[in-house]
Amino acid sequence: MNANVKIEEVAPYGDFLLTSYTRDFDVIKAKFPKMDNAFKEGFVAKLDFVKELESSLVLTESQKAVTESLYAEAKRLNTDLNFLSAYFADASLNTAIVTGLKNDLLNRNIEGAILKIESVKQFVVNNQDALVAQGMDANFADVLTDYKVSLTQKNNEQNELFNNRKQLTDANQMHYDELLKMIKKIVRNGKLVFKGSVTQDEYTTGKIVQRMRAAKKKAEGGVN
Repeated sequence: MNANVKIEEVAPYGDFLLTSYTRDFDVIKAKFPKMDNAFKEGFVAKLDFVKELESSLVLTESQKAVTESLYAEAKRLNTDLNFLSAYFADASLNTAIVTGLKNDLLNRNIEGAILKIESVKQFVVNNQDALVAQGMDANFADVLTDYKVSLTQKNNEQNELFNNRKQLTDANQMHYDELLKMIKKIVRNGKLVFKGSVTQDEYTTGKIVQRMRAAKKKAEGGVN
């Protein structure tokens, strides 16, 4: 697998490339005769196969809801921790333990965050009176427990979805590899044919991936 392209990006990568390749087919074939109609038809067929496979891996609305709910809850906890960090600072307590949890939440390292919630909770319990005096709710330790239980459940559901996808992807790895091999050949030869021209960018992996990810981000409303 190309280090710049994730497995789930292989089909979109092929789609982006197909537009340029179809337009430039005759020019490329003139320099590389073996990249003939049979090669192009094989490429399109393999791309269609992988795209069909990908369609079966697309998350359903209910599956998307699990992921959205997980990250929304992580965001709510992070907001609550902003207040907790202020209470820690006002009580002259070290805020590092809270900052570590917040960083995991911001980086969507949910497993790491779940582990850190318990440590933060114990610290809160041990310093309950000092923190309540600064404005913390007396039941905040219980709130953290609720977050831990809920995030664990949602994270397990999400992991199950991802594992199912990975199993199906792994079972069809050969098709991804074959498609990527064709893509690499088109990209290599396209760059050679159009070296020094503006068209060269259309056969440069980094440029294609950049355009592909920008289009995906735009389609998702700019949400990472």
